[in-house]
Amino acid sequence: MSTNGRGLTAPAERSLRLEIPPDARFSRAARERVTAFALAHEVGPHDAAEFVTAVSEAIANAIEHSRTPHAIELACSFEGGRITARIADDGIGFALETLREPRLPEPLAERGRGLPIMRQCSHFIAIDSAPGRGTVVTLGRTVAPRDADDRMLAS
Repeated sequence: MSTNGRGLTAPAERSLRLEIPPDARFSRAARERVTAFALAHEVGPHDAAEFVTAVSEAIANAIEHSRTPHAIELACSFEGGRITARIADDGIGFALETLREPRLPEPLAERGRGLPIMRQCSHFIAIDSAPGRGTVVTLGRTVAPRDADDRMLAS
């Protein structure tokens, strides 16, 4: 729920749709909008932080690896206790069989953390890609009610 200018409570929007230019300078604004969307649906701080981290990694990967001049599409929704994001680009794509096992790289490695972080911070994740066809990452979390999440953080 959100409050309108007259102090009345209005229902949160059921979905969020953004077009993000493929430039890292726009990542912060996208994170802020996703955070606001999650909190408007009373997603607890732990679940919201995990969700935003996973979405941020997917956006960063799209910006870095898609090699497209076109906007990256981000759609978030909240329904039935699940918060979901779909991050899509129309870039160069890749063969799914090239994905490595979801493990963190060596501590001093400069790359390779995005997908393991997305997997760690999400309860579900799906990746669809093919060379020349772009990439779609769908991820999300089943969230606890805000008060249960607050109790978990307090312990």
